[in-house]
Amino acid sequence: MEKTIGSKELEKALEQIGSGNASEAAKGIGIALEIEQESISFYSAQAKKAKGTEKEAFFKFLANQEKDHLEAINALKESLEKEGEWINPELSGKERPEIFAKKDWGKEDLEGLTAILFALWKEKQAQEFYEGIAKSVQDAQAKEFFKALAEFEKGHGEMLSEYAEESYYSHELIMG
Repeated sequence: MEKTIGSKELEKALEQIGSGNASEAAKGIGIALEIEQESISFYSAQAKKAKGTEKEAFFKFLANQEKDHLEAINALKESLEKEGEWINPELSGKERPEIFAKKDWGKEDLEGLTAILFALWKEKQAQEFYEGIAKSVQDAQAKEFFKALAEFEKGHGEMLSEYAEESYYSHELIMG
């Protein structure tokens, strides 16, 4: 399993981003790139495990959205490094996939449920991090960009929550 980003790293990144120094902010934004890359890797691996099912399409959808976020964050980081400027890169739409029949999400799929719960936690972590950035930066464009990213992650969390709630065993898994 890949290394996950800890709260101390997130706190340090928030300090760097809010420092007012473009070079330091770019370093802090590097953590956002790691968050998105971690999500892409996770969702892609889950899609491979679920080959030929509705879950595969769902995880591919999430991986593709995270790829879009990665590209936008990378453009922002490059602008800070090269120009010292905050920009508001465009993000693709927030459309929900049309794969929500949940026919492949049976109660016997504890590994799938564990993946959903892990993803839900990671999406919540990303949402809170992006909300923290939006609060800490002074630039209006950057605030809007990170608010939009936080909303995307919140939407992902809502979809994941919906699946977790549909699981017959989610209560037993959480409560032990």
